[in-house]
Amino acid sequence: ASVAVAVAVLGAGFANQTEVKAAESRSVSQGSVSLELYDKLSDENDILREKQDEYLTKIDGLDKENKEYASQLAKNQKEREELELEYLRKSDKEYKEHQQYRQEQEERQKNQEQLERKYQREVEKRYQE
Repeated sequence: ASVAVAVAVLGAGFANQTEVKAAESRSVSQGSVSLELYDKLSDENDILREKQDEYLTKIDGLDKENKEYASQLAKNQKEREELELEYLRKSDKEYKEHQQYRQEQEERQKNQEQLERKYQREVEKRYQE
């Protein structure tokens, strides 16, 4: 019986070693597949990182360009406001000058009419005398 037990234990040991070797064999073959997969994924990762760097560089460039445009926009708006103010001042000045000219014209016209009436009265007085 002890021989049978010893053979059984020895057989179990051999069986256990076979399982370990088989597991190691699978692990190695899976390891090579994993290594290939790892290399492929690593390459893809490198490509994606390069693209990311390119995009970040583009973003930085666009941010800089955007800031330049914003600065130019602010400058243009200020210039437009100054031009509008200048236009309003000139328009106001021209309007006042025109109003003054019209008023002077009306006064001349009134004076002319008064002089004509005065002259007409004097002429009528002379004829009556």
